[in-house]
Amino acid sequence: MTCLFAVMGEDGKKLDWPLLAAACRRVWSWEVLPPVERSPRGKPFFPDEPVKCFSLSHSGGYALCALSDGPVGADIERFVPRRGRLFETALSQGEKAAFDGTWADFFRLWTLKESWVKREDVPLYPPRLVETPPPCPHASYAGEGWAASVCCDDPPPEGIVWLNLKEVLSES
Repeated sequence: MTCLFAVMGEDGKKLDWPLLAAACRRVWSWEVLPPVERSPRGKPFFPDEPVKCFSLSHSGGYALCALSDGPVGADIERFVPRRGRLFETALSQGEKAAFDGTWADFFRLWTLKESWVKREDVPLYPPRLVETPPPCPHASYAGEGWAASVCCDDPPPEGIVWLNLKEVLSES
C-alpha cells in the first residue's frame, strides 16, 4: 500500500525528514527511523528494512513523503514560472503534443517525470528523453500553487494526507 503525506511551512527542505519520521510513525508504528543509506545515485533507503520504501521531495515551503511496500517515487513542485524555453528543453515530443501550454500542466508533467526517475533510481537528464506517463501505477495531484505526483507498484492513493506543521515538528 502506498501512502502520501505532505506538510507546508517556511522551508520544505527542513521539513522532509521530520515528515518522513511522522509518516513512518503513523503507517509502520516506528518510534525511531532505522538507519538510512543511499544508492550510488543518491536515492535514500532503509538497508535493514528492504521492503519498506520511501521517497521525499520538497519545493518552497512544501515537503512530500511517499511510503510504500514496493518501489516508489514522489515529487512536489511549487508553481514558479520559469523561462519560456523550458517547455522545449524539458518535455518529450509526446508530452509537447499533449501539453496545454500552462504552467500547471507543465508542473504536472514535470512531477510525473521526477517521480518516475526517483522510483526507478535513474537519471533525469536530459529530461526530454524521459517520457510520461510512466509505465507503472501513477497519479498526479494539485492545489493552489503546487503540483505533485507519485509512481508506485500498487494503486496510488486517492489523495495526499496533509499533516499539521506543529505536529510534524513536535514528533521529530
